[in-house]
Amino acid sequence: MTTSNDTDPRPELFGSLLVLVQHISRRLDEALGPLGLTSRQWLLLAVIERWFPDRGPTLTEAALRYGSSRQNVKQIALGLQRRGYLRLVSDDADGRATRLELTGKIATFNEPAVRAIQQDTLDAVFGALDPDGIEMLRDLVVQLLAAETGDFGRRNPIDDRKV
Repeated sequence: MTTSNDTDPRPELFGSLLVLVQHISRRLDEALGPLGLTSRQWLLLAVIERWFPDRGPTLTEAALRYGSSRQNVKQIALGLQRRGYLRLVSDDADGRATRLELTGKIATFNEPAVRAIQQDTLDAVFGALDPDGIEMLRDLVVQLLAAETGDFGRRNPIDDRKV
């Protein structure tokens, strides 16, 4: 923890972002409750779907994109496997590696009732911003994610993922 510095807004911004993430996670957990999912599980599904559209990532690849440890991602993935959203399978080329493959149940997010929940959640989270503010925020978040992941020049693949 750092001491307050009136000329540097970063400490306050950092704390505010963490608090905002907590609020958004709580709201998303509530919205996903009827599907039996948590915000962390939804995020892993979104990461897999957007960053790895043509093949299931290994646990290590998913963990790097998700921003967590391999062990944590495995625990989240096991919960998703129990719910039928993905399968953990051995890699054909390297039997030591485990891949995360989405199942057809991911189509649940396209059902009208679920899409309505998604829209309500997005409206609640971003309702205070006008379209220009949303674009500005997206650009800033993409820059910060690129700096964290080393993925410069690439648009955030989950920027248009529905909740």
